Amino acid sequence: MMTQTLMIFVVAVLGYLNSYLASAMICRPMVMGTLVGLVLGDLQTGVMVGATLELVWLGAMAIGASNPPDMISGSIIGTAYVIVTGSDVAASVALAVPVSMLMQSLWNLMMMIIVPMLAAKADKYALECDNKGIDRMHYIAIIIQVGILSVLTAIGFYVGSSVMENLVNSIPVFITNGLNYAMGIIPAIGFAMLARMIVNKKLACFLFFGFLLVAYFNLSIVGVTAIACVVAAILIFNTNGMENREVAVDDNEF
Repeated sequence: MMTQTLMIFVVAVLGYLNSYLASAMICRPMVMGTLVGLVLGDLQTGVMVGATLELVWLGAMAIGASNPPDMISGSIIGTAYVIVTGSDVAASVALAVPVSMLMQSLWNLMMMIIVPMLAAKADKYALECDNKGIDRMHYIAIIIQVGILSVLTAIGFYVGSSVMENLVNSIPVFITNGLNYAMGIIPAIGFAMLARMIVNKKLACFLFFGFLLVAYFNLSIVGVTAIACVVAAILIFNTNGMENREVAVDDNEF
């Protein structure tokens, strides 16, 4: 059991390092479920559960101020629950979603305390022109985030799915409802912030063009994307002077 818990911890660390490994999508449920199945000796079930949970979080992605539920811990614990108990694959969803919401809420609470402290320290180093000090604050934040979330995920696996279910069920209803409302509002805020940055008089026509294609011609996302590629190619290859235009670079982009 301890060996399996340690391996689950390693899988969780790998998942939480996704943002620091060039966003290689190793945090997706499909990957996490497969790795958990490999660790627990049931690769087939791991792939099946991962594919099922992938459908649940297919569109889960941080956009602007929107932070989706923590699908890494949900995928790991949900997959482990099905493999260890021999339950139906669909049962993983019932446990994975509440666990992901709980883990994200815990991290948001810790982030409100830890990140401002590290950011203040980094600002102090910046005033002193201490680049190494700024780098240390960055790496400390990585270690804290990955370490805490990975340990909590491993503990969730060790104590068992029944304990996790009881913990989730013990959360007051008004808190759960509040989280549900917040999860519905925050993504809208994220999309609004993103739209505010990219939508202007020159680009709004393309947005409405895509809307019209979907609303009145019933095209799928793939069809709209294909048409967008054609329109982009026409504009690039048939617009004079495009090669002589300077591209503005934002210093905040890496």
